[in-house]
Amino acid sequence: MVAIMILFCGCASFKSHTNSANTSQIVGVWKIVSPALSEEGEQEKIKIITKDRFIWTHTFNGVIVMSTGGAYSFDGKNYVENIEFGTLYQKSAFGQKAFYKVQFSGKTKRITGGFENDNRVFDEIWERIE
Repeated sequence: MVAIMILFCGCASFKSHTNSANTSQIVGVWKIVSPALSEEGEQEKIKIITKDRFIWTHTFNGVIVMSTGGAYSFDGKNYVENIEFGTLYQKSAFGQKAFYKVQFSGKTKRITGGFENDNRVFDEIWERIE
């Protein structure tokens, strides 16, 4: 987790986007709860969202295997990620945008959408853990 924060803080000088809505709903530390991750080892997907930046990590047995981050915009219902950095495996996503519709319910949020120019649709439920 320390490495994640160093990476995240080190990228704070990148250009960020102004959010037009109150970001208090989306800001926090989120853990994916659905779809469930494979039982073949200890896995975890965490997304940390600040007032204008995000970082997403996928760990397997305590090792970060995938990660991306950058700036985002949020208008209360639409969440757009601008992928600026990440692990080598995610390099093809650098410079792309991911568009999601967001619905909140208590401590959870449901996001649906995906990357521009990609027909895959992600439908995920994340739980706020901080």
